[in-house]
Amino acid sequence: MPEHDDIKTMKLYTNVERIQNELAARGMLESEYINPLSLCEVDSMHYKGMSAIEAVIAAMKLESSSTVLDIGSGFGGTARILSESSKCATTALELQRDIHEMAEYLTKKCRLENLVRHVSGDILTLDLDKLGGGIAFFDGVVSLLVFLHISDKRSLLEKCAKMLKPGGTLFVEDYYCRSPFSEDEVKSLMEDVYAFDLPTRDEYISHLEASGFHNIQFNDKTSEWTIYVQERVLKFVSNRSHFEDIHGEPTYLSLLHFYEAVAKLFSAQSLGGVRIIAKAK
Repeated sequence: MPEHDDIKTMKLYTNVERIQNELAARGMLESEYINPLSLCEVDSMHYKGMSAIEAVIAAMKLESSSTVLDIGSGFGGTARILSESSKCATTALELQRDIHEMAEYLTKKCRLENLVRHVSGDILTLDLDKLGGGIAFFDGVVSLLVFLHISDKRSLLEKCAKMLKPGGTLFVEDYYCRSPFSEDEVKSLMEDVYAFDLPTRDEYISHLEASGFHNIQFNDKTSEWTIYVQERVLKFVSNRSHFEDIHGEPTYLSLLHFYEAVAKLFSAQSLGGVRIIAKAK
């Protein structure tokens, strides 16, 4: 597995300053308070925005007494909306330090620091007692389009199972292998998406079961996500002038490369998308 800094080959994770640039362009940067719902178009790196987060809330039946761990929390958008909407306590774990620091800044702007706690670290190596109340503390574990970066699915899922209370809910959106990838696809997955050794459907379910999960729902999202990533490219290109006015041409070209690479991978039909919902024993 490559070093953590290598994840920056994925161009979605570079140019972190674009978040502040976008806030400034929208007149939000100097505001004492930012509504977390208004940040959705800025701080989200998963697919389908609010609808995905609403699905998490429904699947976990979140309420004010609930505790949630968000693995690979990015800029903190999912964590903030979960806590803003349900008043649950969310621990947001992010590997990349610069993105973690931006997430903390945004959470303070949203006045949600009492409900959302940010932790910087690697789920595979971090002392689990540093997350929330430790092992078997969380009612839910969520991760949206992050597990694809972690090739050791068995260890990852075992960590998730340890953090959940008995009967707790795992909610994951991820990539998987529908059919064998070509050499070019493997290269693009590694360099453009930082994805390694994606499991097949059967392999993924086997890992889940071996890690102690049951009542597994493996909901294929490939068709829906293929349309989404294709439309994302078209929308991004049509908005080029406005985007470059705010962020500059290099950032535009960097993100365009990433968006086009993902659209090409999904269009080839070997890459699949999945929403997994499972229960801890």
